[in-house]
Amino acid sequence: MSAAASAPATIANLGPGFDIAGMAIEGYRDLVEISLRDDDVVEVQVEGREADRVDDTPRGNSAAVAASHVLRRAGVRKGFNLKLVKNVPVGVGLGSSGASSAAGAYAANLLIGRRLGMRELVLCAAEGERAACGSPHLDNVAPSLYGGFTIILDIEGPEILHVKPMPGFEVIVATPHVSLPKNKTEYARSLLPREVPMETLVRQQASVARLIASILKGDLEQFGKAVSMDHVVEPARAGMIPGFREVKKRALENGALGLSISGAGPSIFAITRPQDAEKVAKAIKEAFEEKGVKTSITRTTPSTTGARPEPTNP
Repeated sequence: MSAAASAPATIANLGPGFDIAGMAIEGYRDLVEISLRDDDVVEVQVEGREADRVDDTPRGNSAAVAASHVLRRAGVRKGFNLKLVKNVPVGVGLGSSGASSAAGAYAANLLIGRRLGMRELVLCAAEGERAACGSPHLDNVAPSLYGGFTIILDIEGPEILHVKPMPGFEVIVATPHVSLPKNKTEYARSLLPREVPMETLVRQQASVARLIASILKGDLEQFGKAVSMDHVVEPARAGMIPGFREVKKRALENGALGLSISGAGPSIFAITRPQDAEKVAKAIKEAFEEKGVKTSITRTTPSTTGARPEPTNP
């Protein structure tokens, strides 16, 4: 018997919501198929996009680690065969390991008859993130499991606020082709300040309040504005992305409602109305090109569907 599930790419932070806010997006989904064995061996197979960049060991593969934690919590003491088909781009700030972790946890839970609830799946998927990135972030795995917007209200619980996205907007994802360290997430976190002035903290709190209020109210204008108002993380990481400030300025001048760095980067994302999406995408691409940076552009939308069952191969 086997089970399969997929989970979407995500954009973490959403500007000022560092480590607490995230949004699932359409276009990329990782797929995991899993079956139990009669022994305690775990075998991992990785296929698909950039499969050679993904750890295929039981202790290093985020999907396998997440699945293992699900089975352990449910009291299942067996090994398993797991196949991960990568579709989410690796290492560009779109929650690649989070999508694998979410799909692995969800597929394992399907296999054992859905014994765990969503909160437990978030914790198990976070362990997959720990294996891949060094720490158990929830801001990618939560939206990948739930879909839509998620706000982490309590990390330990975990307590998660899940909100359906407001209608009527597109997301422009731009991935500049830049060279970054292999441990990119750790490097991006090392750039963050250890301390911030009190006045900066107050401004950041106001931005987070605007972000959460706009999501709850379904206010697209305020959401875009909030995305652009990160006073701590974005300024610290902007240097990772050549020409970031000029790119942001040009995008906003051409109709973007908001723009910031996606997760740990180097991808950036812009919030835009559908009628302005083409102009915004063109402005971003041209601004990067003027800095000599090649860029991949994707137009997408929020995903209201998080992790979901998929057909298994016969």
